[in-house]
Amino acid sequence: MVSNPLERVKRIRREDALEGLDRSVVIQAYVQGEAVFLGKRHGLWDWSRDGIPLWLVPELQDCGLLGG
Repeated sequence: MVSNPLERVKRIRREDALEGLDRSVVIQAYVQGEAVFLGKRHGLWDWSRDGIPLWLVPELQDCGLLGG
C-alpha cells in the first residue's frame, strides 16, 4: 500500500492511464503476465509490482479470470 501522498497521486494517474487503454489489450496483457506500456510519462504497469486495480477486478471476474 502506498502511504506517501505524492505516490498515491502518481498511482491514481497511472491507474487512469491504464483504464484509458483498450480493455481487450489490458485483459490480454494480464492473461499473458505482460507489462502494459502507459506512455512516456507513466512508464509500465507491471502486474507483479502494481497489482490489479479495483476497477478491473469485476471485468476479470466476468471473463472467468478471477474467482468471485
